[in-house]
Amino acid sequence: MDIIFYGSFLLFKQGTNMIQKGLYLATLTVFSSLSTSVMADEYQHDGNVTYYDQTESSSDGTFKVDYRYHFSPISDANKPYLLADYLGQTSNIGGHYSGIGNDFDQYDISGEYVFDSKWFIKAQYANFEADTGFDSDIYGAALGYYFNSSSSFYLEYVRSSGGYEISDSGGFRKSDTEQDNITLGADTYIQFDWTEGLFLSGRYTYSDYTVDSIFDMPEFTSAGSYSDNHSTAMVDADWYITNSWSVGASYFYDFD
Repeated sequence: MDIIFYGSFLLFKQGTNMIQKGLYLATLTVFSSLSTSVMADEYQHDGNVTYYDQTESSSDGTFKVDYRYHFSPISDANKPYLLADYLGQTSNIGGHYSGIGNDFDQYDISGEYVFDSKWFIKAQYANFEADTGFDSDIYGAALGYYFNSSSSFYLEYVRSSGGYEISDSGGFRKSDTEQDNITLGADTYIQFDWTEGLFLSGRYTYSDYTVDSIFDMPEFTSAGSYSDNHSTAMVDADWYITNSWSVGASYFYDFD
C-alpha cells in the first residue's frame, strides 16, 4: 500500500480584523496531514503552501504555493470557508506555482473584475513544462453574471497548445496539439437550516482539437495530422456539513 503524506498550512489570511460517461470512486489510502491556519472575519490577502509526497515514488514530492488578493475585503463568517472567495463576488487577482523536484514546473496567473451591475469578466494564463520535453500554454477568458448573492452563470473560452520534441540516438519525435474549448456553466450555493448548505456546479463543454505529429525512427517513419471534436458535461455537488467539513461527488459524461 502506498502511504501518502500530505502537509498543508495556510501561509496567511489577513484582513481588516487581522485576524469530471462515469461516477468517480475514491481509492482508500492512508493520509498523514498537518494543517495550521489563521482565520480572519474579513480579509483581502489569501495565501497557501502545500506539500504532497508518496512513499513509493521516485520524485521529490510536489510543492505548491498559492496567493490571491481581493480588491475589497471579503468575509468568511457564517459561510463555508472554501466558498468565501466565490460568495464574496469581488474583483481579485492571483496565481500559483507548483512543481515536483526537477520533473515539472507549472504556474498560472488569473484575475476577475466584477462590475457594479454584477456582470464579471475573468482572464487566465497558465504554463506547464516537464523535463521529458513536453510543454503547454493555456489562455482563457470568461464572461458571466452573478444573478443573486450565491449564484452565477458564465460563458468561457479556453485556447490551449502543447507538445513535445525529442531528438536523440533513437530518432526524432515531435507532436503538437491545439485545442479550443467553449464552456457554458452555472454555480449556486443553497443554504440549509440543519447543516450549512449545498454547492452545485454544472458545465457543458465543446472541444475542437488538432494533433500534428512526426515520428522519424530507424525502423519507422510517420507524419500526419488529425482533427476532431467532442462534447462533455460535468456536475459537481458538495454538501457542507459544517463550514469546515464537506462531502461531495462528481459525475462526468462524454457525449461521444
